[in-house]
Amino acid sequence: MFYIHVLRIKCEGLPQGDLLRSRGNPSSIIVRSIESKPTADVGRGSEWHIGNVKTIEEGGVSFAMGRTQAVTTQQFDQNTHDFVEEEAMRAPFTFGVFDPDLQVCGVIRKAGVSKSSSEIAGKLQTLLNAAPFAREANSVIVVETISDPVNFLDAIKSARAVIRFGFTVSRPNPLDVERLIQGPAKEFTQKVSGERTRVETEGEDLDKEAIEDVINAVAADGEEAAATIRPQDGGPPRRVHLWGNPVTERVESDPNISVLVSVLDAARRGYRRIRGGSQA
Repeated sequence: MFYIHVLRIKCEGLPQGDLLRSRGNPSSIIVRSIESKPTADVGRGSEWHIGNVKTIEEGGVSFAMGRTQAVTTQQFDQNTHDFVEEEAMRAPFTFGVFDPDLQVCGVIRKAGVSKSSSEIAGKLQTLLNAAPFAREANSVIVVETISDPVNFLDAIKSARAVIRFGFTVSRPNPLDVERLIQGPAKEFTQKVSGERTRVETEGEDLDKEAIEDVINAVAADGEEAAATIRPQDGGPPRRVHLWGNPVTERVESDPNISVLVSVLDAARRGYRRIRGGSQA
């Protein structure tokens, strides 16, 4: 048994650029970027790489990602009977699997490489944008953690009233199925050359069911949400937030199924659980 980070990988069109450039299919751009095995400096002199790319069963694209670093090791030379220091290359890595249909990715949690969801998302985003394909299509690849909304939803459901609710949207991602006002808000963001728009509403008692529906879609999209609630037991209004609980999914080892297929299945399961079954 092990755990994976569940990440959303999107390819969003930039608001400005060469109008003659074709934006292309978002998932194809992401897959081509993975297949190019990019290398990138992700900060503080740390060089990361993607490798070991292959198409697996059930339509996923698997890859390895990790860093290279020079380390000095102390050795004993049997011929000269001297102790020496030698420089060697260390390359800790982990595996990920991308689903082009859902644009969801599962990355195996591994000590020293990918313990933090936000850090591995940032490194993967830098790597994929180091390939030329998104840039050539006047787009940018965005890798975001998916927040588990369970605590946020519990706070909404148990409140006496929700008096303010807001969420963010980024530029359009063509493969997303939008709900309520997410679609128009994304189009507005694109039209005004924005990167992120916040939508907020307030009232004496907002409709909780409608809010819950939006929360699932926003969480699965890797966006943010917050609400101001009146607690059941009285007291002043309280602010609650969606962020801070990135989704990790447990993977059960099965000798009859490859590890990478199990990672793909777990990533799909985690995404659909958050999305609320709206994408089957």
